[in-house]
Amino acid sequence: MESITLTLSENSSILEANYFPPLELSPSKNYVLGLIEFLTFHSIPNVDESNNKIKIGKKLITIPTGSYDLEDIEKYIQKELPETVTFMLKANNNTLSSVIKCSENISFKIENSLSQLLGFTQHNLKPDKEHNSDLPVKILKINSLRVECNITTGAYINNQSVHTIHQFFPAVPPGYKIIEVPSQVIYLPVSIKCIDYIQLRIVDQDGDLVNFRGETITVRVHIKSMT
Repeated sequence: MESITLTLSENSSILEANYFPPLELSPSKNYVLGLIEFLTFHSIPNVDESNNKIKIGKKLITIPTGSYDLEDIEKYIQKELPETVTFMLKANNNTLSSVIKCSENISFKIENSLSQLLGFTQHNLKPDKEHNSDLPVKILKINSLRVECNITTGAYINNQSVHTIHQFFPAVPPGYKIIEVPSQVIYLPVSIKCIDYIQLRIVDQDGDLVNFRGETITVRVHIKSMT
C-alpha cells in the first residue's frame, strides 16, 4: 500500500473507525499521516453550564447554552428582568474590559457565574454605579482547535508529546460552515503497521474536548509511504 485516504464522520468530537480486515502497511516502508480536510459548522458555545449564571437583586438568571457577544448577553438579561430594573452592559474597547451598570445589586458570588467571561472577579457590584471589569473580557473560550490522531507521533506542545496532526482557529463566525483545507499538509509518522482502529479527537488549546453541540464533524486524512 503506497497511499490511502480515510474519512471519518461523527456527531461528536471523538471520531472512531474499526477496520476489518485491518489496513496492512508494508513493514519495509515508513508511513506518514496528515489532515487534508475538516468540515463542520461553527457551533462552539462560549456560554454553557459552566459560566451561564448572574444574580441581579433576588433574581437568578440563567443564560441558555450558545454563542453570544456582549450585546446579546445584555439583551437576554434585560428581557429576563422586570421593567422597573435597568441593566446596561457595554464593551470598553480601549481596555478590552466590560462596563456594567444596574439599578439592583449584582452578585457574581455564585457557582457557574458569568464573571470570568465578562472580566469580573467573583464579587458583588453595587447598584446605580458604573463598574469596569477587573480583567479583560474572555468572550472566546476557544483559542485554537487541535485535531489529534491516536496512531501518529512526532508532535509536541511545549515539552509534552501529543498526537496533534493539525491546529487552527475557525475563520468564520458562529453559525457558519467551517471548511479547513490546509494549503500545506503537515505529515507526521504513523506509529503502527497494522491499522485496525483509528481515533481522532477535536480538542481545544488545553486538551479538552470541544463541544460542537451535536453538529456533524467530517475529517479526511491521508496516509502515504515515505520510502
